[in-house]
Amino acid sequence: MKELKILAILVVIVLIGYWGIEPYAHSVMHGEVKKPDYAYSDLKTPAPTGGDATKGKELFIANCASCHGLKNDGINPGMDKNAAITSFNVVPPDLSNTATIIDHKFLAAFIKNPQEATKNPKFAMPPMAQLSDEDIANIIAYLSSVAKKDLTGKEIVVEACGRCHSVKYQKIEAETPEDNLKAYLGKIPPDLSVMGKAKELEYLESFINNPQNGLPGTSMPRLGLTKEATEKTVAYLDQIADPHRDQRNRLGVFVLGYLLVMAGLTFAWKKKIWKNIH
Repeated sequence: MKELKILAILVVIVLIGYWGIEPYAHSVMHGEVKKPDYAYSDLKTPAPTGGDATKGKELFIANCASCHGLKNDGINPGMDKNAAITSFNVVPPDLSNTATIIDHKFLAAFIKNPQEATKNPKFAMPPMAQLSDEDIANIIAYLSSVAKKDLTGKEIVVEACGRCHSVKYQKIEAETPEDNLKAYLGKIPPDLSVMGKAKELEYLESFINNPQNGLPGTSMPRLGLTKEATEKTVAYLDQIADPHRDQRNRLGVFVLGYLLVMAGLTFAWKKKIWKNIH
């Protein structure tokens, strides 16, 4: 009976270490994690409604296509990649699926004033003050009409993060060269391959929603992702950071069962061998 009590104590200590200490350490390291604000309540620009996609395409070609492409509608950017990197130190994104992954209120505020929307005063895109609220609503209606509606987590990471971040374990390389990223942001953005393991998922969700929540003063801009896009991004980062987790967990059940059986057999053997002495 004494041996069973010792075993029970060891099991409790191991469980406390596994489920108690690690989460506690993460909570101390990250402090209080702010809840994501998917309404982007700090932005005063109203959410666009009732735009005209046909007019929006004309406005896009006139105001956006000099830097941004739209592969879904066969529009190539007027500036090639190398010229863009030389001018801005970062590759302007293709906007094919922007309207699916970015909140439309944020997108409208972004077009008006990228620096205010992204919380990054050095953001490379200039404000589009010449566009009215109606113009912006038309552009967003056009972007919505050509965007894919159901992107995977990997596709969202490539679209939203791939200009600056690599995911080398998944063979995803940042579009912008490291030297230019360093000049633009002050440092090379981290590789995201194991970010889902290095950070709590709640922290990642809050950070993606507003990087200033998790790292005040960071040069990473706010992206304006929707709740769905953020959750898919976090789920993908979690999955690729530990791709064999489910397989390991399934194996762990059999290992624990084996250990319990062996413990029982060992105890029975001990009782049989030592019964005459006791």
